[in-house]
Amino acid sequence: MPTTEEKQVLRLLAKEWDHTGPPGIMDVSDIVSAVSLAPSETMESIKTLFQTGLLDMNSLKTAAFLTAQGYEMCDMWEILES
Repeated sequence: MPTTEEKQVLRLLAKEWDHTGPPGIMDVSDIVSAVSLAPSETMESIKTLFQTGLLDMNSLKTAAFLTAQGYEMCDMWEILES
């Protein structure tokens, strides 16, 4: 189960997915700016989510985006929290 910090990153990318369409691509610097975490916490969350397959990154590691599994997990939280 993702940590609170990881959930913030996933939810942000899910909003981007909903707003601009799949896969919700955002620059890593924009993610760091948008969440209420220290940059090191955000980067650690991105790394962990990448390793678990919930998000993917471009080849230069400058942008991140949700995988289908990551989006489904966010969708599941919405249902559970309703």
